[in-house]
This record gives sequence, C-alpha cells and structure tokens, in this order.
Amino acid sequence: MIAALNSPVRRITLAIALSVLIHAAILWLPYIQFPRTRIELPPLSVRIEPPPKTRVADTPKPAKTEPANPLTKLDNSPETGLASHAMARMSKADESIAAHPFPRHLQLTFIVYRGGEGSRIGEIHQQLDISGNRYTLKSERQTAGLSSLRNSDRITQTSSGKIGEHGLQPDTYEEEKITRDGKQGVQATFDWVAQKLRLQDGGEIPLPRDAQDILSFIYQISQLPMHGEYFAIPVSDGAQLQQYQIEIGTRAELATPLGKLPVLHLREMHESGAAHFEIWLGLQYRLLPVKFQLVDSSDKVTEEFVISDIRAGDK
Repeated sequence: MIAALNSPVRRITLAIALSVLIHAAILWLPYIQFPRTRIELPPLSVRIEPPPKTRVADTPKPAKTEPANPLTKLDNSPETGLASHAMARMSKADESIAAHPFPRHLQLTFIVYRGGEGSRIGEIHQQLDISGNRYTLKSERQTAGLSSLRNSDRITQTSSGKIGEHGLQPDTYEEEKITRDGKQGVQATFDWVAQKLRLQDGGEIPLPRDAQDILSFIYQISQLPMHGEYFAIPVSDGAQLQQYQIEIGTRAELATPLGKLPVLHLREMHESGAAHFEIWLGLQYRLLPVKFQLVDSSDKVTEEFVISDIRAGDK
C-alpha cells in the first residue's frame, strides 16, 4: 500500500478522493441538537380553543376585550406528560397583570431561521426560574447542523432581579458571545436605589422606573396593560438605553410547530427606512412570546424565531 503511494500523482488522487468523501458526509449530516443543562419539565398543558369566526380586520382591539390565557397547573404524573393527555377547561378573565402570573419554572425553545422563509440555522433555549421574590432568566442561542461548521457562534444572555406584582425588575444583565474570533461580553447594572443605570463602558445614566434589559422586556410585555394603540418601554442592551414605542396590532392565527396559535401582533414603531422588530404573543399562553422577527432598513426580515416547545411547572 505504501509503495503504491510513492507516486505524487497517486498521493494527490487519494487526497482529492478523501476530501470529496468528507464533504459529502458533512452535507448529509442530520440536524445536530446540542446538549442542554436544564431541569426537565413536562410539556405545557393547555386547551387550544377554536379561533373566533371573524375577520382579523374586524377583531376589536385588545384594549376593550382581552382573551383568557389558559396556562394551567401541570400534572407531573406520567399519564399526563403530554399536552394532548392533559387538556383542561380554562376560565375566561380580563387581561390584567393578575391574569398573567409567571410559573415558577418556564422553558421556551425557538427555532432560528435565516430570513422570513429561510433555512433553519439553530435554536434558542430560554429558561425562567423564580424563587421567592427573585427571578433568573437565561437565554442560550447556538447554531447547529452544517451552519455550525462555518460559524460556531453562541450567545448567552442572563437577566436576574426581583419579581413582584408589577412583573420583572432586573438588577443585572449579562451577555456573552463566543465566535471563532474570540469572546465578547457586555454587562449592565440597574441601581434602583440610586436610580442609575451603569453601562458596560462605565458610564451612568438616569434609570427610568420601568426600565428593562433586552432579554427581560419580551417577558415583561405580558405584565403591561394593553390599552390604546401603543405603549412605551425603556430597554437597555448593556451599551445604551433606548425607549421602544411598541404598536399594538391585531389578533391573528399563527402556524407554528405547536400547531396554529391565536396571537397578538406587536411591532416596534420606527421611521421609514429604519431597522425594527416584530413580536407575536400567544393569546392562550399568558402572552408569552411565540414568534420574533428582526427586520432591516430595507424592510427585509433578516432573522426569525418561532416557538417549537413550551414547558412549565410550579414545583
């Protein structure tokens, strides 16, 4: 065998053949799911009710009549492990802060797509844990499959602070991004006593009483009264503080891996030609986020995150 490779031509031919085989194997690899270190919770137990037989354009604004949000208490027995085996009757209630209490443990998984109808490029796993009057919210995004061979990015965001009758009040926000070029991180501290927001670069700015970080705000939205046509919320990403103006849109039906879900559409108000985001909240999941889009200045969707799994528990 070694003698057969003495010829340079034969060695080159063998190298090319091996390269072709390796690349062919990579192209046909299955979608890779990365291991997660998190507690196991049962699937969310809900009853999906039929959508109202009205056109979306004729549906009243949520400021007048809000739907129930039937996030139920879960039964952890094996017989009720699957949502389809644990259907529960949900009572109707006006949407208020009291109608959307967070479970003590909540896990959401989103599929990440490139563009509005692009290819699947990874997953985002988010976990909310509440102990007493404290909360910790963690989000981990990681590329997967073939895309991870070209761009092994991982973004971890952590928000922690107090939780009360008005929802989340962050104390700290941290973000770490790991790429092939190295590691980057940002951190912000919310000093509610001094009413100062301390940013990554050491700067300090006045801290509005309802300020959120870039991770906590998408959950805090469920705690806000949906009155009028829009609401404002100050949000920090660790480098700055922005005042988001969120337009309250119409109700619709959204196709997801969990089935068709009734949703409320929100959009960041923006000037023409400016990048913005859009959020869809699950009307039967206590207004938890079920879809998120990033839109560039040319009004093109650059990334889309769609819910694929919801798990919750109160133990």
